[in-house]
Amino acid sequence: MSLQKILFSPVTRLSGLLSVELEIDNGYITEANVSSTMYRGYEYIMRGRHVTDAVYLTQRICGICSTVHGAVASYLLDELYDNDIQENAQYLRNIILAADFLQNHIRHFYFFGLPDFVVMPDRPPFLKQNCFDCRLDENDNRRLAGHYIEAVKASEKSHQLLALFGGKAPHQHSFLHGGVAVAPTVDKITQALALIGDIREFVQRYMLVDTELISHFYQDYFHIGETPGCFLSFGLFRFGTKNEQVLWKGGVLENNCLTEPRLDLIQEDIARAWFERAKWLGEGEIHPAPHKPGAYTWTKGVLYRGRHFEGGPLARMGMNGYYQGGTSTMDRIVARSLETFLITELVEKWLKRLQPGEPPLKQKTELAKNKGIAVTDAMRGALLHSAYIKEAEVEKYDIITPTAWNFSPKDHAGHRGPVETALVGTSIPSAELKYVIPGRIIRSFDPCLSCATHLFDRRTNTIEEVIY
Repeated sequence: MSLQKILFSPVTRLSGLLSVELEIDNGYITEANVSSTMYRGYEYIMRGRHVTDAVYLTQRICGICSTVHGAVASYLLDELYDNDIQENAQYLRNIILAADFLQNHIRHFYFFGLPDFVVMPDRPPFLKQNCFDCRLDENDNRRLAGHYIEAVKASEKSHQLLALFGGKAPHQHSFLHGGVAVAPTVDKITQALALIGDIREFVQRYMLVDTELISHFYQDYFHIGETPGCFLSFGLFRFGTKNEQVLWKGGVLENNCLTEPRLDLIQEDIARAWFERAKWLGEGEIHPAPHKPGAYTWTKGVLYRGRHFEGGPLARMGMNGYYQGGTSTMDRIVARSLETFLITELVEKWLKRLQPGEPPLKQKTELAKNKGIAVTDAMRGALLHSAYIKEAEVEKYDIITPTAWNFSPKDHAGHRGPVETALVGTSIPSAELKYVIPGRIIRSFDPCLSCATHLFDRRTNTIEEVIY
């Protein structure tokens, strides 16, 4: 078989815009270039803003994972203002954040992932579905397709839970620096317990069972889309007066050795991204280079100690002892479903520990620092916000998102990021599967490309500036 070059564009059923160029030789993927093609410029937008705007503005990066940007921005502001967080506030904060995790994970499994494995009804939004290699029988197909509708209800209830304490969903307005602005009243707690009970029942009755069924019929995907086993997590669900305690620990997992992450070892690599360094912009500053030879994406590479690392539920579940499996497409899917169930248990426990009362919000008004950095895990992996402040206004705001880790392009040494690594070496046994198999691998990472490419000046339609 001769060398084939395939452009998979756009890759559908994900958040944002993604294109993938593949080379297939003798039935195997021998090269993969994963390209992000949309930028929204939020770091640039933050310049000159009052630093407290970060909680509101950065949430607009994405509609499906917005709360986590508000969360990490709040942690950043807590550090800058030296806030002390009440225990009740931490329970509320984590309930709000967990509710957003739940709607994301449920939607990803049923809305984005399920049509990869199940024949859906021949009506919108499933028209012209690629049904090659769908292995379930007619009864199982009909049953799981029906669960798609139940998932709509469960994800809606997750957003209702979020809005009870967050004020609205998406883009909540209650989880702020210093605490939470909505009072945990008895009626809200009662409503929330009813909602999480329904969500937990859905996950236990449908999502876990459906995941087990799909993993049974697609067991070969436990050996497809594998990565080297290098994982990174900043931890998830913070407690303590200074956000210093993390319920689900983070770490850097490499060669079966788990160490604490060091932020000073994180670096960005623009070797294959459409950026160049320019001396006239100052040391370390970059500018767009859309015609740069050898570049193919607006997403910068993100490295830790010079290596690429994967993040997400598989990293968290492995590091915290909840999942012991491999590094494949199906492992990522199973770990995400397991994490969903564990989060429903946590939310129920936190709701029962909440004390009804006034909004647990205490904000200091004087900045204690002029720069800071905050981290957490988002749905898809490690998330970092950092800021440099002058007289309470932002001089520089940087964001490194989970998708920048997972969808990193090749670095200066030619080493591939996690998704490209997972694709290369994969067998494509027939032409009908040339999009099916790569699509399953890519979607198992839960891609969200809404924050990693270029910024245009609408007046001139030229690229003006990029800050990452």
